[in-house]
Amino acid sequence: MPDWFTHSLVGWITGKTMKMDVGLVVIGSLIPDLVKINLAFTWLSIDTHSFFDPIHTPVGAFIIGSIIALFFTDMKKAFIALGVGITTHFILDFFLVQVSGGMRLLFPFSWEGWQYYLLRSDDFRMTIVAIAAAVLVYLLLKNVDKMKNRQPQQ
Repeated sequence: MPDWFTHSLVGWITGKTMKMDVGLVVIGSLIPDLVKINLAFTWLSIDTHSFFDPIHTPVGAFIIGSIIALFFTDMKKAFIALGVGITTHFILDFFLVQVSGGMRLLFPFSWEGWQYYLLRSDDFRMTIVAIAAAVLVYLLLKNVDKMKNRQPQQ
């Protein structure tokens, strides 16, 4: 599953169907992968795994989401949209076979990893399903808008 593309599509689908701020839901779906900042430091031979790894946990992702929500006038609405995106990220990642031993869902109480061993991270089938679902949702919403515009106003 090409990670960011699939997470973005599922975030878009979720935001559209739940009638939320789609941009914030998509950003929320990418927040847990901010842990990939670590790759830049690894390239520089600086070990920062213990610093950045908690970002890819529910607690870390929701802390980052709450910090981002502080920049909006309606913080509660922004935090809820970001939280929905973060949740979609973890739901998708739960099904991945992860080399690191799984997601640390119980951090900071436990570093034990959890995973369902269903999809490999390089499997494109989930991405194809996400693309098909996004096209379907787009077409359905477009059709609903056309039907609303056709009905006479009372």
